[in-house]
Amino acid sequence: MAKRRSSTELAAAGVELGAGADGVDVSSVRITPLGAGQEVGRSCIILEYAGKKVMFDCGIHPGLSGANSLPFLTNEDLDEVDVALITHFHLDHCAAVPFLLAHTTFKGRIFMTHPTKAIFYTLVSDFAHLSAAGGEEPLFTKRDVEAALDRIEVLDFDQTIEVAGMQITPYRAGHVLGAAMFMVNIAGMRALYTGDYSRVTDRHLPSADMPPVTPHIVIVESTYGTQLHGPREARERLFTERVAATVRAGGRVLVPIVAIGRAQELLLLLDDYWARHPGLAGVPIYQASGVARKALNVFQTYVGMMNDDIQAAIQFRNPFAFRHVQVLRSGSVIEESGPCVVLATPSMLQSGLSRDLFEAWCESPANTVIIADFAVQGTLARDVLSSPTHVMSRTGVKLPLRCKVEAISFSAHADYDQTSGFLDELRPRHVVLVHGEFNEMMRLKNALERTAAQKGWDRTLHTPKTDSSIFIPFAHTHTTRVRGRLAEAPPKAGAALRGVLVAQGGADELLHPADLATFTKLTAGKVLHRQAVAVSKPFSEVRLALEVMFEGIEGAGHLPVRGVSPGAAQRQGQQQQEEEDEGEAAVSVGDVVIVRYRRGDAAAGTEPHVVLEWAGGSKGDVVADAVLAVLLANAAEPSGAARAEAARQAALADGDARGALAAEVRLAGLLLGAQFGPVSVDEGLARIVVDVDGAEVVVDHVAGKVDCACDALRGRVERVLRRIHEALKPCALDFED
Repeated sequence: MAKRRSSTELAAAGVELGAGADGVDVSSVRITPLGAGQEVGRSCIILEYAGKKVMFDCGIHPGLSGANSLPFLTNEDLDEVDVALITHFHLDHCAAVPFLLAHTTFKGRIFMTHPTKAIFYTLVSDFAHLSAAGGEEPLFTKRDVEAALDRIEVLDFDQTIEVAGMQITPYRAGHVLGAAMFMVNIAGMRALYTGDYSRVTDRHLPSADMPPVTPHIVIVESTYGTQLHGPREARERLFTERVAATVRAGGRVLVPIVAIGRAQELLLLLDDYWARHPGLAGVPIYQASGVARKALNVFQTYVGMMNDDIQAAIQFRNPFAFRHVQVLRSGSVIEESGPCVVLATPSMLQSGLSRDLFEAWCESPANTVIIADFAVQGTLARDVLSSPTHVMSRTGVKLPLRCKVEAISFSAHADYDQTSGFLDELRPRHVVLVHGEFNEMMRLKNALERTAAQKGWDRTLHTPKTDSSIFIPFAHTHTTRVRGRLAEAPPKAGAALRGVLVAQGGADELLHPADLATFTKLTAGKVLHRQAVAVSKPFSEVRLALEVMFEGIEGAGHLPVRGVSPGAAQRQGQQQQEEEDEGEAAVSVGDVVIVRYRRGDAAAGTEPHVVLEWAGGSKGDVVADAVLAVLLANAAEPSGAARAEAARQAALADGDARGALAAEVRLAGLLLGAQFGPVSVDEGLARIVVDVDGAEVVVDHVAGKVDCACDALRGRVERVLRRIHEALKPCALDFED
């Protein structure tokens, strides 16, 4: 067994190569596959640079069992890993996470996207259950899975977070719902890990994003090497023709498949084909996976992450409410059935129902087995593609293989054209190939090297083995040019030089704010913040609360606002109310924050509220936070919110879906109104119109869509609407055994 690697030992071995001259730091990026190095399975990649250590993925090998299926976790000092980033929910990328968190020294943070976490629990719990049922010693318990769920943090696509001084940004990877690529920035060194990705839109998912910045290193899958998938339409036509021909001839079709991801893609395809061919209506399509059935709740929850076709279709009907697909709850149903199509797990035919059906059907030439996903070396799915005459059953019986075996790939992994195009557009200096078998990886390496040589690009390919490290030198130059009035006098040694740091043309410049327009296309400006807060008390009491907290409260705006002292509050209340009735009242706090009072309008459905206005900056933000704290102490929830929620709960209890939706739309309108201003609600159309300072925002509550001429305002409303939807409709998963 290899010796455990610590940062100290690696530094002595040459991770730190030394410092260059005049601000140039020359050091090495260490990349170590603890799995998926010249193999497919147990993806787990360590990246270390500048004292920071990242783990990408932590899965199991589908062709191995027990502890042998794990990454080489014991050969790394896991207590030094700052963060683990999990790209998606497939077992070869995430199934070792409970073991990592419960049975190793890993103490870092762990992140994945919302859909990945929602499906992770179901898949990994099912994996542990099947392992135990198959006689294997489980790698972890259900309690370990639940504990892992508590530690996992979530993030959104394009959201940049900072962990231990590193900037981490996930981008869409295609492949499966919620799959992410991760860009990590460590002290100026940018590395992109793709995980499994696809740059082709399929029936339900958009393609992978193109990151907006160029990474220095790309760690990319090489699953299909130099192979090409061919057009999706041609593969779909071939698949449906083979299926239809088999069942029309009285045979049965087995499609061993991963429970979530490709299963939903093929079910969409088959359901559509059956709908267009009524003659097949009597032939059942079985979805033989309780896990897939449970996960459909997640697909419906996160439909906003799917492609335009799905989002358009769901306006009329739920495309995942299949019309011609039955959930298979007992294997005896198939034994009594004639021609049928069964999608069963697992995809590698190693165990479970797919293996049972294969052994039962493989002797009949009328039947067909279609391998639609990548078949990992060492699995039965890979073996049958080589056209053997016999296969060995799990009980040791030699079975003749007479059924037809087809390989029609619907694998959502990048092929050669996708990978080469992706890298050509990104133009990284270093490319590290992982998640590929040796021969395919070498073919891809040679092809990418030839392309780079033909185009005159400086590109280095790396193909590390599992449990071996590569070291990539990285030279980062820290240079900042001082221009304009800041450069008029030579700076004194040790003195601070203050200005605006601008990155343009690959160089940093330090400028005085007044010089921005001269040397850049930027101009100095102010960011005006507005925050609305609902109030239940008259403005006289709000102002009094502010005067108690602050000194120097003065009238602001076009209406006179007189001071209100604590002793005169009752006497001046009538005069203050008269001013409020005439229009808008306002006060200024320390010449920094203006607080404007706006009366409610029963006809417009708006509540009384105050609006804070201030220019962004350290002073303004501090004062605004203090003012907001005072106001929140006087704030109340929107009037009617409790009644709307009570009506919604009552309708749900009575099974009144229409009444529940109407109450939900009414409640959403109240919450949007409290945040943005006057609203009008059409409960029948589930439509909410918000007036934000004269700008009209139209909200389709059911579709979750927001229409507005102002992109920035639309984005604000979309974020609030998404949070409202998440609060009203939390993700529901059925975890029945």
